[in-house]
Amino acid sequence: MREKMLWTIQLLAANGIELREPYSKALEDGVFELRAKVGSDISRVLYFFFVGHKVILTNGFIKKSAKTPPGEIEKAKRCRAEYLSRKER
Repeated sequence: MREKMLWTIQLLAANGIELREPYSKALEDGVFELRAKVGSDISRVLYFFFVGHKVILTNGFIKKSAKTPPGEIEKAKRCRAEYLSRKER
């Protein structure tokens, strides 16, 4: 699973905002999910873009339901807000 996610992160690094499903999907408020699946195991890493092509990975989890848990999306939004507030100083 880790190897597959690292490969998917490399795809993101190479393709940036152009990376689409099945590897990446926009969620809400500028938060995206990176997707990796091995057998029936599904892992996700949430991320956002910062100034141009910089990608900030926020949190990862093993997906157990059909929909991305709202708490994970909120966690990514909090990470983004904290990151942006530090960059504005």
